[in-house]
Amino acid sequence: MGLLEKIDRKLVINPLTSTKRDDIIRDLCSLYAREKGLTDGQLEEVIKAVCAREDMASTAMERGIAIPHAKIPFIKEGAVVIGISRIPVDFGGQGKTNIFFLLLASQDNPGEHIQLLSQVAKLCSSDVFVRLLSASKTPDETAQLFFD
Repeated sequence: MGLLEKIDRKLVINPLTSTKRDDIIRDLCSLYAREKGLTDGQLEEVIKAVCAREDMASTAMERGIAIPHAKIPFIKEGAVVIGISRIPVDFGGQGKTNIFFLLLASQDNPGEHIQLLSQVAKLCSSDVFVRLLSASKTPDETAQLFFD
């Protein structure tokens, strides 16, 4: 499955209001957990895995984009959670970040994980697309950009 099959308006936070790295990760993971029916323990495991990966090296990139990600043992199918912040925040990269793609993948399918990372990076290499994402105001607007 590719990136477009993973985009779901229910997995978009726009606007994202948290201003600290760990709070942003928690918000994105919490939305995923609510939509997928995870237990509180599973949610904490996801947050811990994503934060541990971020601690190794920030996933903040140029153009104000970050792609926090992790492989999770109990996840069967990869997912993408998108967050758009009105106020760029320090996410550990050289510049400020306002577009977040949380990628969660199964440990049993590392190819899907790499494919999703690659597709997000390629899509975000377009200045026009990044500007449109930054300007989107609602989860519906954000999700629709991937299909226009």
